Amino acid sequence: MLDTVLRPVTLPSHLLGGPSPCDFFDARGTLLLRAGATLRPSAGSGSRPLFCPARHANRISPINPLAGLDGVTSRLAALVQRVEEGASDLVGGFVPLAEAVLSLWETDADACIGYARLAGQDRPSVVQVVRAALFAAEMGTANGMGREDLLAVVGAALTMNLGSMALHDAMAALGGRPDYETRARLQGHPERAAELLADGEGIPPAWREAVLNSHENVDGSGYPQGLARTGISLGGRILRVADILAARLAGRRRRNPQHWILHQTRDLPRLTQHVFGPDLGRVDQTLARMLMGRLGAFPPGTLVRLAQGEVAVVSRRSPSAGMAPREVLALTGPQGRPLASPRPRPISPREGRILGYAHDAQSRLTVTDWRQLWGYLQ
Repeated sequence: MLDTVLRPVTLPSHLLGGPSPCDFFDARGTLLLRAGATLRPSAGSGSRPLFCPARHANRISPINPLAGLDGVTSRLAALVQRVEEGASDLVGGFVPLAEAVLSLWETDADACIGYARLAGQDRPSVVQVVRAALFAAEMGTANGMGREDLLAVVGAALTMNLGSMALHDAMAALGGRPDYETRARLQGHPERAAELLADGEGIPPAWREAVLNSHENVDGSGYPQGLARTGISLGGRILRVADILAARLAGRRRRNPQHWILHQTRDLPRLTQHVFGPDLGRVDQTLARMLMGRLGAFPPGTLVRLAQGEVAVVSRRSPSAGMAPREVLALTGPQGRPLASPRPRPISPREGRILGYAHDAQSRLTVTDWRQLWGYLQ
């Protein structure tokens, strides 16, 4: 498998000018350079990422963004608990966590998004904000944000529920509707989070404003201030879209994850309407379409059923516009038996087709380490 799974790598300077240690590909899987050919200095620069077989990647670029994401999630959970216990002098500690999440997303966005969707074993409230932060990075980048603004919106996503994480954990496990007191606490939580961030060293006003606006709706129906349209900061509008999508994909005890239906995802407007449902009229629709346009109908981490009967996972999205993913890995055989290791499958009208989504199959899968799907090992 490690010969067929490709990973993005950053070339170290000492390799430039020498023979290539392996084949290199672009994001579409097209061969750019064969092993042994001279690595010109230009190969290590530019915006086009280089990919190589995973078995060579550790020797070239040992960065493991998925291990890093596990570390960030654990540190975030610990820091949230300390701050909510009253340690106000630690609030500035969220800044390096935001920097880490943004850096990991920049290293391998597909792997981070897919892994965060499949391997969320921590507190539901923590997993939720990490997923939302990754989606916020997608929208902020598509919006042309500079790095300072990107960092603020990613950090705001990580901290938008600060002070009420236990409440959000309880909501995830709630079987019925919240009572009046719980609803009141929910409506006050953006202000509570902004208050906790007020004295945090290195936290800019745009970060706090995005947190305060994170539950405002463009139609004026949100809280706590009932702002509308451009009265809501761009960061707040990004957080609202990111939070709703993260919640749709996770589900709760009283609400299953959003099961996408193939015939409703054939084009971007229909896909966006299906995923966001009634909430589409309450959020910034430009941002919602922007996010779904980047993720497509098959975001990384999506489980699908193939025409040959296999259950597979989408590991990488297509780098161009379109609904078909670039890379799909089969996890089970046609009879539902787990494969010894994931196997790449071509997706095309002639070679293989996706029949539908397989969201319900995750609880029956026996994958011991989801990181292997992107070529990152222990």
